[in-house]
Amino acid sequence: MKSKKVVKSWGLSLTMVLAVSAILSGCTTSTDTSGTSSPSPGGSSGPAASPAASTGPAKVSMLNVYLSNTAPKADGPVVKETERIANAKLDITYVPFNVYSEKLNVTMTSGEMPQTIMVENPFITSVLNGVRSGMFWDLTPYLNEFPNLKKYDQNILNNLAIDGKYYVIPRPRPLVRIGTIIRKDWLDNVGLTEPKTIDEFYNVLKAFKEKDPDKNGVNDTYGLMLYENSIPADIFAWFGAPNNWMVDKSGNFIKDVETKEYREGLTFLRKLYNENLINKNFAIVVRNEARKDLYNNKVGLSIESIDAVVPFYYLQMADTKNKYPMTVSPPINGKSYAAAGHFGGALIPKTSVKTEKELREVLRYFNTENSDEAKAEFVRISQENDKKPAAEQFNVDDLKNLITTDAIVYPTGTTDTDVLLKKRMTELAAASVQDPSMGLISPTQTEKDAQLKTLLIDARAQYIMGKIDDVGFDAAVQQWKKVGGDQVAKELSELYKKK
Repeated sequence: MKSKKVVKSWGLSLTMVLAVSAILSGCTTSTDTSGTSSPSPGGSSGPAASPAASTGPAKVSMLNVYLSNTAPKADGPVVKETERIANAKLDITYVPFNVYSEKLNVTMTSGEMPQTIMVENPFITSVLNGVRSGMFWDLTPYLNEFPNLKKYDQNILNNLAIDGKYYVIPRPRPLVRIGTIIRKDWLDNVGLTEPKTIDEFYNVLKAFKEKDPDKNGVNDTYGLMLYENSIPADIFAWFGAPNNWMVDKSGNFIKDVETKEYREGLTFLRKLYNENLINKNFAIVVRNEARKDLYNNKVGLSIESIDAVVPFYYLQMADTKNKYPMTVSPPINGKSYAAAGHFGGALIPKTSVKTEKELREVLRYFNTENSDEAKAEFVRISQENDKKPAAEQFNVDDLKNLITTDAIVYPTGTTDTDVLLKKRMTELAAASVQDPSMGLISPTQTEKDAQLKTLLIDARAQYIMGKIDDVGFDAAVQQWKKVGGDQVAKELSELYKKK
């Protein structure tokens, strides 16, 4: 990498993306701290080991993704503040989200890697093979030297472990981000409150279609917006379906689609479709196009990442000039699904970090970044950022994607909206159901994941739209089992029993 710090931007600018799906996937709670003093160079909140003897800025090069229209600038607040707080000099190659996987694979194949690479999912085949071939440092033996790197929620570390070892420095995320986002003015107009049960949720959708919630005298509204054939998984949680998998008394894995609770959720979704309470084009419409229905007073409810999407909608109001209050309901039926609690994290390649001395220098940066002093400072600058005019604010998501700490994974502001979002995320986390397959690596699933998912996703959409019945869906499940689903269940069971 160049000795002079440069932030490179690869590819074309993206449309703003503030909510990333997939991903998400552990258990963490944010540290709600505040403070005004900067951490001392090399500071940590545990007993200093030998690496802390170095007090100058840690020089670290990095490959990272950006989700905004443009990459954070080298001299911009996101990078400069992180350097100041973490006592570092960063050389970041930024790559847009839509081409990051390709760039990551090319970089790994070439062997010309920076000192750290940020990965969204360390369990994709290319990364997993790289880890198992010895391409990256096993950090397990070094954690005792860096006390702040042992502070992560143990569930996050377990969810990122590969073959029982820790290669990834976590990029934490909330345990649950998905919630039911509702136009508060529409709720008021139809005389309802935030739903807490399935029946109340259905009644809200029905009222949003039939009771003229926008008061324009025209029957032109509907209840729930969906897009890109993505059905919010939490709908199935409301009915008691397992989170991806369930484990029976014998330790055998059973897929969610094989349970009656999942089928009840599926039947409910088909009812919503038949009654025109969801958009008919949900399987093909892209996200940003679907969201126009909300800006244009066509729909009143969505189920998305509340901490990213609610601020995103408020941001759009400046352009659309259509302003309205929004709210988020408590966990429907008192249930939600837990994600992994992380957005991947940092891997350290041996090709660029060749010695233990160099490794300790990189780990010093991450250790300082996760100190109590640094976390308090990240909270402080985030809160100050909220108070600035919109044109002067940095994108907090860019900061979240750079730092490997849970300091700002929950909203840090003091506005009514921030307080509500943090409250709801805490409630959703408390009501969440874990996925028992987290941290278990099935070889068959790694190899056939896309094929297996596509089979079930397509069958789900066909069932909702009435193109297949229960017999047809059962046939799709049997096909899934035949092409690899049964083998995945067997492998997960074997791994689970060894834990």
